[in-house]
Amino acid sequence: MFKKWTIKFALILVSLSLILSACATPAQPTAAPTQPPSQPEQPPAAEETPAYQWGEWRNTDPYRPYDQRITVSVVKGGSESAGTLPAGETIENNRALKYIEDTLNIDVTFKWVVTSDAFLDKLNLAIASKDIPDIMIVDPIQLQQLTEADAIEDLTPYIEKYANADILENYNQTKGVALQAATINGKIMGIPNVQPQADAPIMAFVRRDWLNKLGLEPPKTVEDIEKIARAFIEQDPDGNGAADTFGLTGSMNPINVPSNLHGFDAFFNAYGAFPELFYRDSSGKIIYGSLQPEVKEALALIARWYKDGLIDPEFATKDGGKSNEIPVAGKSGIMMGPWWIPWWPLVDSVTNDPNADWWPYLIQDKNGGQTFSMGDYTYSYVVVRKGYPHPEVALKILNIQNDLSYGLNNAPQFYPNFNEIWTLLLPIPFLIEQPYVVERMAREYRDALDGKLDPATFGEAMKVEFEQIKADVAAPRSDPSNWATRMARLEAGLLLAQGYNEVRTDPVAARVLSLDQNWPSLKKMEEETFLQIMTGARPLDDFDKFVQDWYKSGGQALLDKMNSQ
Repeated sequence: MFKKWTIKFALILVSLSLILSACATPAQPTAAPTQPPSQPEQPPAAEETPAYQWGEWRNTDPYRPYDQRITVSVVKGGSESAGTLPAGETIENNRALKYIEDTLNIDVTFKWVVTSDAFLDKLNLAIASKDIPDIMIVDPIQLQQLTEADAIEDLTPYIEKYANADILENYNQTKGVALQAATINGKIMGIPNVQPQADAPIMAFVRRDWLNKLGLEPPKTVEDIEKIARAFIEQDPDGNGAADTFGLTGSMNPINVPSNLHGFDAFFNAYGAFPELFYRDSSGKIIYGSLQPEVKEALALIARWYKDGLIDPEFATKDGGKSNEIPVAGKSGIMMGPWWIPWWPLVDSVTNDPNADWWPYLIQDKNGGQTFSMGDYTYSYVVVRKGYPHPEVALKILNIQNDLSYGLNNAPQFYPNFNEIWTLLLPIPFLIEQPYVVERMAREYRDALDGKLDPATFGEAMKVEFEQIKADVAAPRSDPSNWATRMARLEAGLLLAQGYNEVRTDPVAARVLSLDQNWPSLKKMEEETFLQIMTGARPLDDFDKFVQDWYKSGGQALLDKMNSQ
């Protein structure tokens, strides 16, 4: 799903997932009962334990509290955003975390907390030095390395016993792909995520107030985007009399399936190109999307746009966070990204300027349809340190995180802006989603607005979101958080609910890829070539040489191995 497995992991897990709403969660299987630590901590005094209305579910294996207080250590990124938490709350001490601890009779400790950009390096250092926490989230390569080093627990006995019904159903809906991806030598070595759609397709969010001012129609095609971008540069849409607005933003990761803020992925897809994906062609053979002739067409488009000044001239030097500053400051009216970007960063644009009327649009392909690159069902895993006496606690925590996210099992709804801060609140910022939950929720919200569905049937979290949506329908953009929920959950979700075609990396290919020694150098070759062609540093015909070099440098062997499995 990500650009490099490591970059992908860092972007979605640490940075970009800041905005996603946590979705359906897992319950986990069994194992022989483990012994409590020899020096267990004393349970909290009765008066310190909130009087939550726990139901009978609390006596089932996925939720059963420990008889004696246990401790579990985790690690966390995102410290630079801790100031967005409610007053008096921190990453290490907040109401959601306390609810999890009280429910299970555990203490969660943080082995370290760092900024998002430092997280991956810190995690890799911890793995290399064999100083890992009890629970952590890893990517496919790290899962393989830790398994080979015998550093993590076999979780096979725990999944079916300790994962709750929601999570097990989410796994079932992947037709076995998720658990297969986590299986090494017949053992499930990590709890796999399921996030089949949360970060794709890539949409165009466009300021309708600027469209209206300039008399422009909303975009449907790549040609429409070009026309709008040119107008936003040349016709002073912000009315300040200065030539200081951008057409398109971009980032140093112009292609990054699936979660790509400011990425050009949708423009490639419009040409029938699906770079970064190993998928099966009509004959059933696995091919690599970055090598197909349609990619050259899309590269020619981006190179022309860049030459014409339609794209931020400094995009190749900017990460997503730096590029976010442009729309937030009111200097651009087009931002490419997943359905959830109203929660971040566009909510800051509306906070700064309530007239900023961002609206989502899906871009058609050259045949008039809509086909998009999609991420893998699974690309990260929760693992448990070898020798930790309570491996099942990882599943129990994930179950409760799911309840907090959806208001299930009487879980309290502490935060009206939960979708914006959940990765800071929860000890394991991890999604095990119901496939296509985004569309389902959007349809239900629409039906409730139309009086066709009683919102009293919603879980507590959906009730909170529905009230936000209703409030923004009544008074658009008067409250940025309400606006963000409406745009993400309702308007963008309904766009997805209209239907589209998908292209995904084949699960066999994903498995082979994570172990291939040549892959890092092949990816580097691709990234450098594409970026240089886009910015005019290399001619378009260098794409053909890249294809030849890719095959000769281990790519052909990689494809052969994938097709032999």
